[in-house]
Amino acid sequence: MNLYTAKKQDYFSAARHEVLDLMPKFSKRVLEVGCGAGQTLGMLKERRLCAETVGIELFDAAATEARDRVDTVYCLDVEEDQLPDNLGKFDLILLLDVLEHLVDPWAVLKKLKEGHLADNGKIIVSLPNAQHFSLVLPLLCGKFSYGERGILDKTHLRFFTKSSAADLLKSASLNIEEIKATSLDVGLNSGKLNLATFGLFSNFIASQYIYLASTSRGM
Repeated sequence: MNLYTAKKQDYFSAARHEVLDLMPKFSKRVLEVGCGAGQTLGMLKERRLCAETVGIELFDAAATEARDRVDTVYCLDVEEDQLPDNLGKFDLILLLDVLEHLVDPWAVLKKLKEGHLADNGKIIVSLPNAQHFSLVLPLLCGKFSYGERGILDKTHLRFFTKSSAADLLKSASLNIEEIKATSLDVGLNSGKLNLATFGLFSNFIASQYIYLASTSRGM
């Protein structure tokens, strides 16, 4: 808990626009675990991509701010606390840069999928890429230094590559429908490098992977 108290406010308040192209056209109920100040759920509601928004947030200050944007907000620890009996089922569950902070993300993902994902519902998960060159190259030199943000954020407990993140989803009996890599847009230097190298080093350039998964048969 003490590691989070030093985080700047914008750590909890950025809307995740990069998930928009993976969003279903409409989801009646959306749950975001780690909703922060509610910016992402608020954005989805404003764009009429959902009817009802529910957030779970660990920190009271962020949860309080989220209540201005989100229909229902629960301030609790998704890993340690019992979820509300009336939480119900959701057409879409968002886990955006959340699972890497948990002791047992496998159990949490399975709990949410089995208890709160509606039939034919979808889950969007984003995870930092531990194969990124900014981690791999220093590691080859014996360096593994935590920071305030990024892949080696000092609050991260788990690390995933593209393939091990896929295994995490499959362990909860989720089928991957689409994978999006961030930092590969051709408007960015990393994207231009990826294009110039014909994508051969994309796993070392992508800073994050975003997965759209469901209970239906996928990739």
